[in-house]
Amino acid sequence: MVLNLSDIYEPIQEAISEVAKEVQKVWEDALKLVNIDFSMAPKAKGKLLRPAICLLSAGAIGQKNINTYVSLGTAFELLHLASLTHDDVIDRAVLRRGGQSLNTLWDNHAAVLGGDYLVARAIELLGIYENYELIINAVQCVREMAEGELKFFAKSIENFTIEDCTELARRKTAMLFARAASSPALIKKSPVMKTLFRFGENIGIAFQFIDDLLDLTQDTNILGKPRYSDISEQKVTLPILTLWNKLTDNEKELFLLHIFGKSIDKKEQQWLQQNIERYKIEEDLLQYTERLKLTAIKELNQLPDSIYKDSLIKLCHFIVQREN
Repeated sequence: MVLNLSDIYEPIQEAISEVAKEVQKVWEDALKLVNIDFSMAPKAKGKLLRPAICLLSAGAIGQKNINTYVSLGTAFELLHLASLTHDDVIDRAVLRRGGQSLNTLWDNHAAVLGGDYLVARAIELLGIYENYELIINAVQCVREMAEGELKFFAKSIENFTIEDCTELARRKTAMLFARAASSPALIKKSPVMKTLFRFGENIGIAFQFIDDLLDLTQDTNILGKPRYSDISEQKVTLPILTLWNKLTDNEKELFLLHIFGKSIDKKEQQWLQQNIERYKIEEDLLQYTERLKLTAIKELNQLPDSIYKDSLIKLCHFIVQREN
């Protein structure tokens, strides 16, 4: 069954459209500060998964006026955009969402400040709800994202474990999903806050692992960024570690000497693809993410039936089936 986001977002269509407008406005405000041509910049509007999860979770706990949470959803998308901007500086990325990354349009210094600006605007929006715990949770989320990157920044692939990959995915990606899912329940003082947090955490880890897999299996034009960029940037992701653990000693030596952290030519790409297929890396990763998806859905099944819950379940399926 082919899932598309427009159908999944149907119950929150008006609210998610407002989020998209608000995000674009803040994005343009940031670009205006440094006189960037909007047509050259990466697009602000992505899939809007985090605000969608936030809005659908609000509906799933019985919130009647979903538009009340437009600012909340916008804040989570801005935090996500800020993390992408900072990531592009760290990774020296040149493409983002099919356009030039901000650090190629600006210098790195301005791009980092741009990311900081987005964080500030997000916190400002959270203040609308006059909920101290909400703001503390968001700040802790940003801290965890940074801690995850810092903790594993210099760890070599030889010393990486599957548990390390899971913890990194949880900190850098899943915490934002978890906070987006549980924050409406926090504001409403709903007893299902922890249930929604666990849902967001599990589907967020699955999202990151699929992202990591697509880096090895999807075309650049569909990805919106160069294929094999994780390998070129010497990142240890779960699919890369899974491949590493299955390589022979001779293959590992070749991988370290000519591929990992290097600019990869056509011959090396073919070698990679052959071994990804031979060692069934995609199959292993899809089994792993399927378990995470089912755990996330199990949490959602504790909620009362509603169109919002149905869309959250469909979103779980979409996240593990997506192509970019």
